[in-house]
Amino acid sequence: MEENIQNGTGSQNDEERFRMLVEHVSDWIWEVDANGIYTYASPRIYDILGYLPSEVLGKTPFDLMEQEEAKRIAPIFEYHVANKLPIKSLENINLHRDGQEVILETSGSPIIDAEGKCVGYRGMDRDITERKMIERRQQQLLEIIEASPDFIATFNITSSSFYYNPAARKVLGINEQAAFSEAVTERWITDLIKNEGIPIAIKNGHWKGETEILKEDGTRIPVSQMIVAHKSKNGAVEFLSTIAHDITERKELEKVIYDQAHYDSLTNLPNRRLLEKRWSQLTNTLQTSNKFAVLFMDLDNFKHINDTLGHEVGDQLLKIAAAQLKVCVTESDFVCRYGGDEFILILENIQNDSEVKEKAEEIVESFQSPFQVDGHSLKVTGSIGISIFPDDGIDLTTLLKKADNAMYHIKRKGKNNFLR
Repeated sequence: MEENIQNGTGSQNDEERFRMLVEHVSDWIWEVDANGIYTYASPRIYDILGYLPSEVLGKTPFDLMEQEEAKRIAPIFEYHVANKLPIKSLENINLHRDGQEVILETSGSPIIDAEGKCVGYRGMDRDITERKMIERRQQQLLEIIEASPDFIATFNITSSSFYYNPAARKVLGINEQAAFSEAVTERWITDLIKNEGIPIAIKNGHWKGETEILKEDGTRIPVSQMIVAHKSKNGAVEFLSTIAHDITERKELEKVIYDQAHYDSLTNLPNRRLLEKRWSQLTNTLQTSNKFAVLFMDLDNFKHINDTLGHEVGDQLLKIAAAQLKVCVTESDFVCRYGGDEFILILENIQNDSEVKEKAEEIVESFQSPFQVDGHSLKVTGSIGISIFPDDGIDLTTLLKKADNAMYHIKRKGKNNFLR
């Protein structure tokens, strides 16, 4: 008698523990008969679909679905019942009591009677709505990344890449198999990115700057690039990503605007504005112990030619004169069209006054031969006034004024010469 009581109590305790377990798990536990009619539903159904367990007893899972979804799922269920197969992670869309869609993941096992017949199923439904929404957003994001015309890649803190989108592979001229070699990585993870971009992104979360990507054919593409550090909850960097936008058109437009502002449209020589910028650069880097010369040159007889033969011939003559001056100077020297038929030359790194004299003689000599313009043989010489920094002044206005005065003195004395 005592043993029976103990066994009975033990059975009741086991049953109670099982009931508590079923009712407190986050999944909805259920049981259906061979026709798919619910014979049991755990209380969790209320949290998932808004129904009390008693409200679904006597119903089928298909009663909780849209008609089209029920038509899709019913044959699958019938197939499993007929073949006594377990149901494994079957995704299906149900309707919450308030009408919202709830995506469930259904798993179950057949209940087999003593005769081997399938008399129902026991299983569970897990609410995977949030997970599927995240997966959907991730898929949408991936589709956007894959379709993006921008260069997108992911890499680790040691600069080893592990993803390139199609646009990035096209820029680099690679396929997916050849995408992760060090040689490919070096063509876009530049020293700027290694030394500045990655450290700042790790520290601040992101970095933005302008860099270049080297194409397979050696062409350099200017890009506006952002690097983002993706961190775990503990702050450790899991990986980095980058998006680079081709700014070739913007750079070309900026160059056009810059050239229009700083270069003479006729001769393509620097103009007064660029002369002033060049002067600022020189005076910011040079000491008064350094010397450079300012040459103020005016074309002799230009006004007479321009008035008698017309502005078109005059313009051609100015172009030829500008080209001749560029031949006479070195890469470190500077020559600009100051206005009309006046030109300014700055000769850098002058060691002594004789160097300036030699250069002025060379320029004057180069203008001794007539220029051929539209069938006209035109003799146009040059008068040059010279001033030297810092002997004759330390500001541009003073140096230009002294060089201008020296040039007009030459003009009055017969032209075609130079004077300091």
